[in-house]
Amino acid sequence: MNRRISALLVATAAFLIPACGFAADYPAKPVKIIVPFAAGGAADMTTRLAAKVAEKYLGQPMAVENRPGGGGVTGYAEVAKSRPDGYTLSEVGPSVVIAPLTKKTNFTVDSFTPIVNMVYEPETIACLSDRFKTWEELVAASQANPGGVKISVSGAMASDHLAVLRVLKKSGLKWVCVPTNGSSQAITAMLGGHVDLTIVSPSELSEQVRSGQVAYLLTLAPKRLGEYPELPIAAEKGIEVVDGPWRGLVAPKGTPEEVVAAIEAAFLKAFADPEFVDAYSKAGLPANMWMNRADFTALVDQQKVDIAEVIAETGVKTNK
Repeated sequence: MNRRISALLVATAAFLIPACGFAADYPAKPVKIIVPFAAGGAADMTTRLAAKVAEKYLGQPMAVENRPGGGGVTGYAEVAKSRPDGYTLSEVGPSVVIAPLTKKTNFTVDSFTPIVNMVYEPETIACLSDRFKTWEELVAASQANPGGVKISVSGAMASDHLAVLRVLKKSGLKWVCVPTNGSSQAITAMLGGHVDLTIVSPSELSEQVRSGQVAYLLTLAPKRLGEYPELPIAAEKGIEVVDGPWRGLVAPKGTPEEVVAAIEAAFLKAFADPEFVDAYSKAGLPANMWMNRADFTALVDQQKVDIAEVIAETGVKTNK
């Protein structure tokens, strides 16, 4: 019996030692970050800029790869089933909470371990500047031709789609929502005149706004934006909606604590790096809206509650 127990202990130790050694050696090779949306969009830009600085502190390259499809589902599904070793991570936003509630997926938000949040921006309604000049002009056109105004969104039941549905419900306006495959495609549809409007983060079209090509009509921020002081918020127009995407980083559930802590530490150092602050500022991104793991985890937990309420409020069909 004693020999049997001893053999079992030796076998157990042999199993555990490599795992402990693995975590201690992390990172021993480049880290892959999946962005579940097309290149060129806000999620892609946010992640690439942050990863470029964070890799200095992690000690290994961080390669960003795009996996667009299904409003984020394709990329999330890939990462959820990846080996939980810290070498495959994912950029996430509200869609990681929304998708499992509205579609059939092989993951939930609990399939991931939050690491850090990189940024938060309010949703903002935009158009070509020669299409509408003001929110009031858009409202008048919408009321004159209900259903005649088209707005592109990054995906069916994506977070920006739900935000638009909330605006329509609160305002009584009727638009046609046109789902695309990521925010970059939604923007292209608007810039090409295929739709009248799109909904974006302010940073996504900052250059076009400065050049006069694009106009921002309304933002779903809690207060007016410092970068756009003349841009009205929804509440000023009688629309009580505050909404906007957060963009964070997660690992597959089961990733060793030491590995998660190492990644978090690298990004927290990056967030304090002048290179990061300068890169985000030049891109029109707020450089002070990041969160550590504890705060990001709390945000995700609250989003589970809030998004479920939004889905119920807008009457969106769920997968239940």
